[in-house]
Amino acid sequence: MNKKFLLQDIKRSLTGWGFWLGFGGLCALFLYNMVTQSALNHTQDSYYIIVNAVAASGFTVFLPLFPVLAYSSDFCEEYESGYYRMILARISVRGYAQARIISVAISGGAAVGLPVMLMCIGAGCFGIMDVSAVDMLRVEADMEMVLISQEYGFGVVVVLKTMLGFLFGAVWALVGLAFAVWFVNKYVSLIAPFVLYETMNIFLPKILKPAMSVRGDDIGHILSIAMELLWLAVSVAAVAAGFKRRCHDE
Repeated sequence: MNKKFLLQDIKRSLTGWGFWLGFGGLCALFLYNMVTQSALNHTQDSYYIIVNAVAASGFTVFLPLFPVLAYSSDFCEEYESGYYRMILARISVRGYAQARIISVAISGGAAVGLPVMLMCIGAGCFGIMDVSAVDMLRVEADMEMVLISQEYGFGVVVVLKTMLGFLFGAVWALVGLAFAVWFVNKYVSLIAPFVLYETMNIFLPKILKPAMSVRGDDIGHILSIAMELLWLAVSVAAVAAGFKRRCHDE
């Protein structure tokens, strides 16, 4: 893999308007719902603020729209303009695919993971993190993230939530890239992941539903991370096959 091209590609993925639109849009969504749906005056537990911000924001319904904005569809412009041939003159198809997979995964993961992290930190700053007085909790006292906080501290909850957000963003950004390399259509790469996501949530069993894994609370955070890694492997395989097929003659 060409490290120089990889670093340039990562820089492009994190500085384009698409990344900031996805990142800013999700931050605004969380902030609006935290302000309107929760009392940010240290009278509610932090866990309730997190759960409420996610549930009231439509987070799990519209989430795939944010990571694909970052960098998923840029391959379409490179292919249609012929610029990809200039790239392949410097690196192999395999190197091109590997670099693009990494940069798209990082940008998509950051577009979701960073807002989730900021939301959790905000909930910790403006809510009550002390779970010793369980009678004050507005969420169930046996909720997994409450138990995790009791055992390991609130910081571990923030880390787990951020990991789930990052992995989810990486997966669905790569799904968008997969549609881009297979169909070379910008609009398909932006819209199809959302359609696929909703279809999976309707027809797949609970453990496989992507909306369940990104929340973490429904099937458990560790199992949710395992499921996200499974979908990450599937999406990487789809992208790699698409690059091989699309650029096989270069």
